[in-house]
Amino acid sequence: MAEEIRFTGNSHTCCICFIDVVDSTKITIEITDPEKMKRFYSTFINTMAVIARKFGANVIKNTGDSLIYYFPKTVDSPNNMSAFKNVFECGLTMISVNPIVNTKLQNEDGVLPNLSYRISADYGRVEVATSLTSASEDLFGSAVNLCAKINSKAEPNGMVIGDNLYQITRNLCDYDYNFTKIDEYPIDDNPDNQYSVYSITSKDERSNDKKRKLYKKIV
Repeated sequence: MAEEIRFTGNSHTCCICFIDVVDSTKITIEITDPEKMKRFYSTFINTMAVIARKFGANVIKNTGDSLIYYFPKTVDSPNNMSAFKNVFECGLTMISVNPIVNTKLQNEDGVLPNLSYRISADYGRVEVATSLTSASEDLFGSAVNLCAKINSKAEPNGMVIGDNLYQITRNLCDYDYNFTKIDEYPIDDNPDNQYSVYSITSKDERSNDKKRKLYKKIV
């Protein structure tokens, strides 16, 4: 029997990110025109994928209302702080351009609804697999699952990171970013096993303008 996916045997630690549209079901159920639906999803996915690649990420999967990507330069490199800063700058750039994305949607014929999204990032071990139906690699493991689950802890148009990522970046990146513990995620049925979740924002008050200028250059 042919295998849909094949694990390569490679296992790495790396930074994984997940971006998800807020209330996508509620939003899209109101879009009855198939062409408008296509434009809504393509505007979101294409914009975020371009930004992710600009900061050195590989996009591994999209489901229309979400995107999963990882940063190869963080693979087995917990001391490469420039790579981790790219992770943060990528997510914060995605957030800062939300008004521009919504303006693009409003300019579409018939006016498409505004969207908000949440971004989560974490660092952990993943298993690499390839697919018969895609040339890109896929990642599996608890780090991927946990990154997706903590996404709901972010505010709309906000970014959160898991404790693993926080622990390896807090001392070298805290002069550029504000890290605030906002919640804990239950890992299992044991109430003592809680995984800390942190919000992240930039300390540079001018950063949003800089990011929007960058966006206009790359999109």
